[in-house]
Amino acid sequence: MSARPLDPGIVVRRVRADEGPGLRTLRLEALHDPVASIAFLETVEQALARPDSEWAERAERNATAPDQVGFVAEADGELVGQLAVIVRRAGEPDYFGRLPERDEPTVVGVFVSPRVRGRGVIDALLGAAIAWARDAGHDVLTLDVHERNVVARASYERAGFVESGAFDGDDGREIAMRLRLDG
Repeated sequence: MSARPLDPGIVVRRVRADEGPGLRTLRLEALHDPVASIAFLETVEQALARPDSEWAERAERNATAPDQVGFVAEADGELVGQLAVIVRRAGEPDYFGRLPERDEPTVVGVFVSPRVRGRGVIDALLGAAIAWARDAGHDVLTLDVHERNVVARASYERAGFVESGAFDGDDGREIAMRLRLDG
């Protein structure tokens, strides 16, 4: 992986259980961002309608669950980037209705605030996700990216992800990508 170095003023770490409000704020920023909003399977209205308890539960799960994780980037005490890794279960429909043949960790919910883009945040977040998946004993990490999200796709390719298929999503063509972790 030829990652960009992370700006020294930014820290990437696992989300904390009490950070539901920060995750909500960051998601709303993402949904208002015309470049990033294509990556999410919800609208601003849907995110606003979610109760605080749902955001708290999401933070708790991503902070403590053994089979999923959330990572955040923090600058000056403010969350400026995030991603999560969920394990799609074999034979269970995923968020696009696909049935994975085996359990696969999948990167979802990726967002980097425009305030810190180009400062190594996406590479550091992906690096944390890759390390977590490897440490959890997985040999592959997957993700999906909208075909129009060329900046994100370039970041994923820089991290070593390769195209493994394509399919029609809710808002157009999605590119499935995967990264081998055992080689």
